[in-house]
Amino acid sequence: MKILALDLSTAEGSVAIAAENKILFSRKLITPRGRGAEIFSALEECRSAWDGVTRIAIGIGPGSYNGLRTSCALAESFRHALNIEVVAVHSPCLLPVRETEYIAVGDARGGMVYWAVVKNHQISQKIHLLTYDDFHRSVASAPSSIYRVGTIAHAEKFPLATPDAAVLAQLASSLKPLPPAPITPLYLKPPHITTPRPTHV
Repeated sequence: MKILALDLSTAEGSVAIAAENKILFSRKLITPRGRGAEIFSALEECRSAWDGVTRIAIGIGPGSYNGLRTSCALAESFRHALNIEVVAVHSPCLLPVRETEYIAVGDARGGMVYWAVVKNHQISQKIHLLTYDDFHRSVASAPSSIYRVGTIAHAEKFPLATPDAAVLAQLASSLKPLPPAPITPLYLKPPHITTPRPTHV
C-alpha cells in the first residue's frame, strides 16, 4: 500500500509518502495560518514518489481553518480523481514524540487553549477548550507529559512539537477508510468571520 499523508493544521505543515511502512519522502512546509501554497509545490516535487498512491491520509485538526480546509479539499480531489481511499486522524495524535501517552495543547484563539489527551495515537477523551487561567491550573495536576503545539502565552516551558505527516503515513495503513461523504475537519468552535459594515446610501 502506498500512502500520501498531509497535515496542514499548524504554521509548519508537512507532507510524506510511505509504502509498506517505509518513508519514501518527507518534507516540512511553511504554511502561516494555512495560507501557504507551498503544499502544491511539494506535491509537484514528489510527483514521481506518489505515483500509484492507493490511500491519502490527512490530519483533521484542530488547527488552522484555512489549512484544514485545504487538506480536506486535496483529499477529496485525490479520492475522486484517482478513486482512492481517504483516512483521517486528529492532528494532536501525530506528534513525533517518544511517549505513547501525552497531552497536546494548542492556541484555540479568543483567549482559549485546547487540551487533548492522546494515548496510542488516539484521542482518549473529548478535547477540552480552556481559558488560560484554567489551563495553568490544569497543568499542575496533569498526569502525562505536555507538548505545546505552536505558541501559547506563558507556556514556553513546555516542549514544542508539531504534527508530522511522516507519523501519519506510518499509521495510515491500519486505519479504517472514511465513507464516501464530504470530509469534515475538527472545529472546536465556529470560525471567526468578519461581517462587512453596513453601507448607507
